[in-house]
Amino acid sequence: MTDSTPRQLFDRWIEAVNKQDRNALAAVLHPDYIDEMPQSGERTRGAANLFAILDNFPRFDEMRDSVSMAQLIGAEDRWVLTPNFTVVQVVGDAEVYTITGRAKYPDGLHWYMIVLARLKDGLIHRTTSFYAPELPAPEWRSQWVERMEPATDGPT
Repeated sequence: MTDSTPRQLFDRWIEAVNKQDRNALAAVLHPDYIDEMPQSGERTRGAANLFAILDNFPRFDEMRDSVSMAQLIGAEDRWVLTPNFTVVQVVGDAEVYTITGRAKYPDGLHWYMIVLARLKDGLIHRTTSFYAPELPAPEWRSQWVERMEPATDGPT
C-alpha cells in the first residue's frame, strides 16, 4: 500500500516506464496486477509477464522518456459550502481513473493511449489499455470541424 495520491502514483508509473525501471514499476503495481488490451484480445497477468513484454518489445530501449500523461480523470478533492456557510473538504475516494497520454515509437510515429485503471490498496490493480496511432484529418469534413494543434505536452 502507498500513501501517495493517485496523481503521484500514476506519475511514478509513467516515470518508471520512461526510465525502464523495473523496481519503480513493481512498486506501483498491485501483486495481482492485470492489464487487458481489448484491441488485440490479450490479457497480461502479473508484473513478471509485463516485464517480459517490455524486455522483448522491439527497440524498447529507444523509447526511453517517450511516454507522457496528458490527463488523469477520477476522484479529486472538492470543497463545498454547508447550509451554515462552513467550508468543508470532500475527499475523493474512488478507485477508478482514466489516463490519457501519448507515446513516440522508435519509427517516429506518435500513438495516443487511453488507460482505464482501477486501484486496490493504493496500487495499480487493473488496467484496460487502448492504443491508437495519430492520423491526418480527412479533408472532406473540414467545413464542419475546427483544426486542433497536435498535443504538445507529450513527446515530439
